[in-house]
Amino acid sequence: MIQTKPSIHLNSLKEMRIVRYFAYSRSRQVLLLASASILFLIATYSWFISFGLMTRWPPPQSYYVYDQLANAFRQGQLSLEKKPSAALLALPDPYDPAARAGILIQKDYSLYHGKYYLYFGPAPALLLIIVKLFVVGQISDQYLVFAFVCGIGIVQSLIVINVWKRFFHTLPVWIIPLSILFSGLVTPLTGILTQARVYEAASTSGQFFFLTGLYFVITSIEKESISAGRLFIGGLSWALALGSRLTLALPIGFVTFMVALLALRTYRQTKLLSKTLFSFVSLALPLGVGLIALGLYNWARFHSVFETGFSYQLAGPNLQKYKEVLFSPLYILPNLYDYFVMLPKITKIFPFLISIQANGASLFSFITLPDIYTAPPLTGMLFSVPFILLAGILVPPVLRPKKELKDEISREDDAYWFRWTVISLFGSFLFGFIPIVSFFWVALHYFLDFSPALVLLSVIGFWQGYVSLPNGPLSRKLYTLAGIGLMIISVVASNLLVFSARAAEFQRFNPILWHHLSNLFSR
Repeated sequence: MIQTKPSIHLNSLKEMRIVRYFAYSRSRQVLLLASASILFLIATYSWFISFGLMTRWPPPQSYYVYDQLANAFRQGQLSLEKKPSAALLALPDPYDPAARAGILIQKDYSLYHGKYYLYFGPAPALLLIIVKLFVVGQISDQYLVFAFVCGIGIVQSLIVINVWKRFFHTLPVWIIPLSILFSGLVTPLTGILTQARVYEAASTSGQFFFLTGLYFVITSIEKESISAGRLFIGGLSWALALGSRLTLALPIGFVTFMVALLALRTYRQTKLLSKTLFSFVSLALPLGVGLIALGLYNWARFHSVFETGFSYQLAGPNLQKYKEVLFSPLYILPNLYDYFVMLPKITKIFPFLISIQANGASLFSFITLPDIYTAPPLTGMLFSVPFILLAGILVPPVLRPKKELKDEISREDDAYWFRWTVISLFGSFLFGFIPIVSFFWVALHYFLDFSPALVLLSVIGFWQGYVSLPNGPLSRKLYTLAGIGLMIISVVASNLLVFSARAAEFQRFNPILWHHLSNLFSR
């Protein structure tokens, strides 16, 4: 008896050391592969925003809108330095495009009480104030777009790694870089980089801060206790997201509700009311302060906490005339079709896929749409990113009883957290899409309001399908090959559509590259 105990103890120590060694080895592999993948993403983003030049970034248009707002803030004012012309101010209705014909205006600026304002959220301009302490001269919106797109790629990667480490760490390590590259190279990220204007800056800023907040909220519940510090950073990030793009209030509100349910569950288990409230307040406090600050910002400009300046925008149509139909259920069916089902045109010459005029409105001709409705050339996500279909694999696990789900999740208590994470992502997708699908204007950068959550769901769905299959090698190999094939098709299709949409810019800024690509793929 005395001799057997040390041998058993030694064997146990050896086994523990082996397990720890392999866990450490896998963690290092994941870190190295993920870092390499992120660096590749950033290099690819640099390639697209420079139209293949890399050494210089020719802007599609000279946009310095957020730079102007940052300069106004630095001077202690909320209106822009640029003043409307006297001819514009003399008009009885300056918002009527016909009345202001021939008068030079700042398109998409908001005109109110004789001053120009921006209806775009102020958060990117606040960040520029810090940057301009160290940078001399104007900063184009293009640089903001690049920084935020890189940020989106990094945060998506962190969420992918976290979900793998927590729920799917038995999957092979190579699946991490594959998933990172896929999520960072599909519609609309690379396309947005080739038309980086103030619109794209607002969208990318909002989505970056939303995903950052989501990451910190998800990782705040990794352990048995909830991290109040991470929830605070999550709330602060979401405040900046709202300060970039107000429509993100819906997905932020949904995930905040999910955190409230989590806090209620924690209270029922621990009966510690003060600790539970402190955790939730850590998220809600910076978010609430941000909302109050945004309301005060609107009040100071337009004497209304809810008015962002959108109603006073000098747009192509007269938005004052169409206030009641800017958002409407009438647009839902046409927009659903355009954003998901719209087919591209297939040609025999490079770049082979071309987005054509979105025709959801004509397809549902029985719906009488207001004449303000506008849809550009577009390709639906089912054709540009067919891999998103794998997000459907997650529906049964979410609906399945918790006891059955435990069999497919590596840790016993993680069945609840897995379901919580998946539902939060589904809600982020759905509530991000609701304002877009009911809006009168269809655009590529609007994909960004809902597509990152959907792309992440498809990655998790792919993994869930893999672990759900029988352990036989053939079925898993066939499934894996099919999934990788869909990933490749999605990346290739997404970027061929970028080439076709920005063909004129590629030929203008980098004609040698375009010539080589055309010759290479025309053989």
